[in-house]
Amino acid sequence: MPLNAYGVLATFMAAGTLIGSAIGWLVGPRRWAVVIVPVLAAIASLGTLGHWLRIGFGPAVPLFGFEVHLFSDLGFATLFALVAALAQRAVIGARHPRPAPGGDGPLAG
Repeated sequence: MPLNAYGVLATFMAAGTLIGSAIGWLVGPRRWAVVIVPVLAAIASLGTLGHWLRIGFGPAVPLFGFEVHLFSDLGFATLFALVAALAQRAVIGARHPRPAPGGDGPLAG
């Protein structure tokens, strides 16, 4: 693998980590362990769609000597991280339902 490819890989790993962390933190719940799934989804979409399938649209920008469809790749990463975070929130909500407002404790009337 050429040395320039490591620069692209590091850039996409950093971008996937930032996008997944931000989406995971915004969608919630706000715990650090929750950002793992959106980060992995963002990085996987960058690797799968951009590298293996070569799906990209819009202008290609030079990045470390490679022509990269950066805007579409980052858009796909954001979309995949959002879908993963929403699915994760639904699973967590189904496993740990919140009590109803007002509660149904011993003092509820």
